[in-house]
Amino acid sequence: MGWTAAVKWWVLACLHTCLEWVLAVVFGTVVLTRLVFAFMRGAVRDPRVRDAPPPCLEHPDLGRHKFLKLQQNVKLHYVEAGNPEAQLVVMLHGAPDFWFTWRKQITTLSLDFCVVALDLRGCGDSDAPSRSSQYATPIVARDVASLITVLGRDKAHLVCAGQGGQVGWYLSYHYPQLVSKMVLIHAPHPYVIRQYINTRWANYLKSWYLYFVRLPYVPELAAHVSDNGMIDQMFSPLVAAKAITEDEIEAYKFTFSRREDWRGPLNHLRQMDLSKVVKEEPLPDVITKPTLLLMGEADPALPMDLAYRSAEYVERITVRQVKGRGHLAHVSQAPQVNEAIGEFLREMPWRPLSPLEEKSSSSLVRRVMGASLAAVTSTVNKTTGALEMTTRGLPIGFKTMAQGSIKLAESKLGLEYDY
Repeated sequence: MGWTAAVKWWVLACLHTCLEWVLAVVFGTVVLTRLVFAFMRGAVRDPRVRDAPPPCLEHPDLGRHKFLKLQQNVKLHYVEAGNPEAQLVVMLHGAPDFWFTWRKQITTLSLDFCVVALDLRGCGDSDAPSRSSQYATPIVARDVASLITVLGRDKAHLVCAGQGGQVGWYLSYHYPQLVSKMVLIHAPHPYVIRQYINTRWANYLKSWYLYFVRLPYVPELAAHVSDNGMIDQMFSPLVAAKAITEDEIEAYKFTFSRREDWRGPLNHLRQMDLSKVVKEEPLPDVITKPTLLLMGEADPALPMDLAYRSAEYVERITVRQVKGRGHLAHVSQAPQVNEAIGEFLREMPWRPLSPLEEKSSSSLVRRVMGASLAAVTSTVNKTTGALEMTTRGLPIGFKTMAQGSIKLAESKLGLEYDY
């Protein structure tokens, strides 16, 4: 990068940082205004006192509670289930969340694997460093790498959701010797997320909470009021679908019963890289670890198209759609997710998938073809969407014909959702 390009990159970075803070203040003002009006109406309730955990948190089928102290003087809590001699599966939750999010996977995967559901630093019963900079992705990834090593393992499978997926991507890049396979639930490539958010103003609005949490103190206050109302909002779709019980919601409210319990999870979100992608920035390397990416088919914030774009940076990736928004698919669509994860982790890592894959070099051809078809699919969807806004009758037939052609090409090439 030349001197002129470096100055340009620095100026753009400063401008984008200013934009992030402007958005944070705007969204923070909106949230505070709503809180004030709710308080005036008497809708703000004091949090209930919860002295004892609900029974579901201590169910013996979910495994054994253990602690591990790292050299960084941070104590991590995790739950271990299954045969200690079996292959290790490390499960990384999103934010705000804790190990309990994997309750529907632990009992299934522990039949064949040694499952470790970790509380990331600052979450659940793990230690919570005070500075937000101590929650940066490289530091959290180092925690997970140390966990795998201290458990006496050479490598492990990773199962990650949400923000935990960002940690999984980092581990696959910087600790590839410790990763066997990676499962990502609604966690596209970080580079792709940055591209998407900074493409249109509408995407900033969809990701408003990522900017709102940049503010100090206010997000913790907003999450804690009305008896941890943030939890009620977060799980309202699951309550409507009867995918979560009152006892399980109480488990979350017990874990996040104090305002300081929110600081760690929100610090994970505060450290997420939202910077604008610039032309001078090098493209990410291609990950060689077999990867399964499960994405919700109807998520307004992270659409399915981001999964196909992520395929460009993985040598072997399998993309699967799940119903709904996807960010809590391991809870709302547990049977489908468990089946997909189990099948992926048990299969041979380099199985032949199509005639294109007769030689090792053909995996690159397959990846390029898969990404190309993904781009065509995205273009067709956007084009037909535009046509539907201007004409009637024609778009339906055009869209059906185009999508049929894509499916035929995928079938003939043996691609489908496996790139």
